[in-house]
Order: sequence, then structure tokens, then C-alpha cells
Amino acid sequence: MTSSSTKPRWSTSRRVATALTAAFLSGSVALTGCGGDAEKPAASPSPSPTPAPTVKSAAKLIHVQGKFPRSRHQAVAANVAKVVDRWLQAAYVGGDYPRATSTFTAKSFPGFSQGTIAQAGKQMSLMSNATIAPHIDGVQVVASDVHVDLLANNNYPVGAVARIRLVYDTTGERESRQIVRGTLDMVPTKTSWAVFGFNITREEKLALDPSSAPSASPSPSGDKS
Repeated sequence: MTSSSTKPRWSTSRRVATALTAAFLSGSVALTGCGGDAEKPAASPSPSPTPAPTVKSAAKLIHVQGKFPRSRHQAVAANVAKVVDRWLQAAYVGGDYPRATSTFTAKSFPGFSQGTIAQAGKQMSLMSNATIAPHIDGVQVVASDVHVDLLANNNYPVGAVARIRLVYDTTGERESRQIVRGTLDMVPTKTSWAVFGFNITREEKLALDPSSAPSASPSPSGDKS
């Protein structure tokens, strides 16, 4: 398992408020017809292409610190999840495989602030499929969830922590199950949300190679002389 550095567990309000202050001070957040011809046998339909895998997280607002109308809970959770899903799609699920590690760039982190893109770029093996991309030929999403803790003031969101879990399987030379989980610190923009901090871990469970499995011991015949 590879993970980023561990952070202390703070309350949602204190954590978001502290991170927001730091982000703004550092400037990292920028705000056919019928005829008479004889009938011909119908051509066999061509097989439909397999749809590309996409991330569509189940979103839910879990905690609210401050005043915020309940009628808007699901909408704000969905909006946060859209930003999270854009990153998960670009970094882990979307695109053709196999492909070169060098194809993973700043574009792998849509919705991240400029400073956070730089931080994530230094951890490509954790924050994207860059390391395993040359060794897999496909990705299948198993599950994806985004749980949101919101900080609000006077009925407006001012910050959020998105707690994420993405589970997906890879095929090819490196057949495995990948589990990405952790948190994204986010701030609202004029039209959406921006990521200005993260604490992500990643777990890989390689598929068992049948050739490496121990052979079964012969069972005793039970015959007696």
C-alpha cells in the first residue's frame, strides 16, 4: 500500500477553516425506403462496441457545520462528487490502455488548484495510474463513493472535505484490484469546486497466478490391507 503522509484527525470545521486560510494566503486557489426488388437476407448486425468505463460516484452529504438548508444537501454533494469524478476518470479509469507513463500530466488532475496539481504531480504513482498504465489493457469500475462533510456560513457553502473510495479492477499483465481512498479538501468557486489539498492512500491486490498456486495433495485412498 502506498500512501501520502498521515495527517491528524481534526473536526471538519477546524480542518476546512485552517486549510482554507492557508490556501488563500498562499494564492493556490484561483477563483431507407421500400422497393420492388426481391428481399435480400439482412446483414448480420455488427457487434456493439464495449462502452468505455466511467466513474459515477454515489454522493451523500454526511455532516454539516454551520447553517445550510436541508433542501440543498443532495445538490451540493452531487456537485462536489462531479469534481471528484472528473479526477478519478482522468487519473485512473479513462483513456486507452496500455499506454505510456508519460501520458499522465497536469491534465490528469482536473479541478485541482495550480499548487495542488504540482503536489499531485510529484506523486503520480499514488494519484494516477501512471506507474501501471504500460502493464494493463483495461479498467473496470467496481464501486465509487463520495461522502461530503460541509462547512457553511449563512446558507452558503464555504468549504468541504470529500471522503472518497474508488474500487476498480485491472486486466492484462498486471491483473489486480485497486482501491483508492482518502480525502480531498475543497473550496467553492464561482461555478464549481476546486481541490486545494489531499490525503490519499492506494492499495493494490494482485490476482493470484494459477501457476504459482500449490498443487493439491493427493487424498488418501482409504484402502486397508
